[in-house]
Amino acid sequence: MPLTSSQIHFCVTCFIHRKIILTYQNKNDMKRLIITNGDYNIYQVDKNYLYAIAKFVVLENYKHHTNDVCSKNTEEDILKVYKEELQFSSVAYLFIAENHRGKLIGCIRVMKWDKITRLPIHKIFNINLQKCIPCSEAKSFWHIGRFAIDSLNSRSSILLFKQLMICAVHQIICDTHGCMIAETDSKLLRILQLLGIQTHTLGPGVIYLGSETIPLYATKFGLSKFYNSHRHLLCNLNISHNVQLETA
Repeated sequence: MPLTSSQIHFCVTCFIHRKIILTYQNKNDMKRLIITNGDYNIYQVDKNYLYAIAKFVVLENYKHHTNDVCSKNTEEDILKVYKEELQFSSVAYLFIAENHRGKLIGCIRVMKWDKITRLPIHKIFNINLQKCIPCSEAKSFWHIGRFAIDSLNSRSSILLFKQLMICAVHQIICDTHGCMIAETDSKLLRILQLLGIQTHTLGPGVIYLGSETIPLYATKFGLSKFYNSHRHLLCNLNISHNVQLETA
């Protein structure tokens, strides 16, 4: 039975290997396969997965940086992250990776900032993005956050890291005037730089979720080396969105 106009919506039109991919999706879908791998699958999901994402991010941060997942602040931090992400759920692209047993082993979120809503980078660092980032560098800001990978899943973690990151970066590259903003721990920042992502720090780091966290941005040009080197990982990728995004 064909879908009605109220049940379908456009997915992002992606320019991949000189082909335009235009798809439709049932609005009721909450989990759709994006990338399949021998050890895991990557899905685009909706807000029904936000609590699981928040819990995974907080526990991985504490496990990786402090070896303590029983901190008295853990549940408080999980709820804080969950409630914060709920604010962005209507405009966010959420990606998770699960192994073949259905265990969450990675996640990332990217969203286009409306220049009104307070982002984590505002709350943690009290930064005025539009003053700190030169107007010539960007006109639209995409916030990447909640990026975490199971620290015990070492077998394919490098490839998973690249695939999750490319899913998020793709949205920024598709925006003519896109610019990445993020707050990331110092170890992750070094990895991003090793992968060819040119970042600019926006201030000194602070301790957040158990690790030193640094505010940064990267222009579309700064992301291009990484994107061009790893765009092959996007083969047949088509990502849906629930809102009309500006293309100016």
